[in-house]
Amino acid sequence: MSFDLSEFLTEGLISSVNNGLIPSDLATVYAGNYLVKSLITQAQVTQVSDAITAYKATQVSADKTASGSNAM
Repeated sequence: MSFDLSEFLTEGLISSVNNGLIPSDLATVYAGNYLVKSLITQAQVTQVSDAITAYKATQVSADKTASGSNAM
């Protein structure tokens, strides 16, 4: 069993955004920096980007639901 740094960095960025530990814009910057340093692949940057997009969509949906329930 070996340690996969690229997987660790990718999953760390995704979970950090999902848990609200870092803003999504900062995660995007980190992913770009990791890519330039060859610590992660382009596919993993895409994976992070897709996760950020899903997170933002969830937040928008939650905001709409919250504002809709306050209107009653």
